[in-house]
Amino acid sequence: MKVVVVFTISVIFFGVKAWSAVRNPFEIQKEPQRTIHTITDCMHVTSEEGDFVYRKEQEPPILHQLGMKSSKRSSPAEVCGLYVIAAPDQIIELSVKFSNIPCETGALMFVDGWELNGQYFPGIHDHQLDIKERVKEFCNENVNWFPNYHIAPKVYRSSQNAALIQYRIPLRGSFHVNVRFRPHPKPCHIMAEGLAPFYRLQSSEFSPNCTLTALFPAVVSVVGLKIGRNAEISNECTSKSGEVNQLSIGGSAGLDSYTMQRTSSICGHTDKVGPEQAIFCDVTSVRLESSARGSNIALVSVRPATENDLDIATLVC
Repeated sequence: MKVVVVFTISVIFFGVKAWSAVRNPFEIQKEPQRTIHTITDCMHVTSEEGDFVYRKEQEPPILHQLGMKSSKRSSPAEVCGLYVIAAPDQIIELSVKFSNIPCETGALMFVDGWELNGQYFPGIHDHQLDIKERVKEFCNENVNWFPNYHIAPKVYRSSQNAALIQYRIPLRGSFHVNVRFRPHPKPCHIMAEGLAPFYRLQSSEFSPNCTLTALFPAVVSVVGLKIGRNAEISNECTSKSGEVNQLSIGGSAGLDSYTMQRTSSICGHTDKVGPEQAIFCDVTSVRLESSARGSNIALVSVRPATENDLDIATLVC
């Protein structure tokens, strides 16, 4: 990770866009190649667009009698998933082109976010939608492998740069989904993917709480802040009326940042880069908590932590 340069507070308020590249008007536009991915692992994580296909055949009787399996795919009771992650300023559009999973024995569902071990990203306390609106289950839609093109595919969109297709197929079944990324100008919840100079969290009336989650031990520092009414950085972030506007940093073993161990909570205005702190937990979280009337912005840098960062560790889970 390169050294983070100091950004003025104007970076927080104004987005700078580069001019689009000028195309040659005589250039021949080629049709993009169709990318088809075959899902082979129970937990398949991807940051690519394209078509994703899963097919499970019933085990041959002789293999079943011998207790053998013909592939490394899911066991009858195992719940698997296609975990999709996009860039921070994108959302995910999933089109279910085909599925033939019997409702009596299996299940297929779309999750707005990620789910691991019963916890969700974004957490149920922070997402603007109720969990019942975020999870859509469907099964036994078509009867043939080839899609019926006169039937419009089911289309689902995530609220952030993470989405999940979860499935359980005990005997046999298949599905075909298409993944596309769409722009999202004001991200509130971000699953950290790759290395970015900084991540921008901005709350709103509809999304008062925002989160940044990294599925690894990380070193975190604040690049810029505009939270609450305090002109200076402060740890006193609760008003006399009980309103809370603050940025909290911490870690946990699960996805939900609401239950994380917090190492610091701050508010105020600054355009100076703060000190680094290392969080040695399975999951590193940054949570922007805002009152219903608050509109807060935070710029945060995140990089993977190493043994060399133990001297700046503020939390070891």
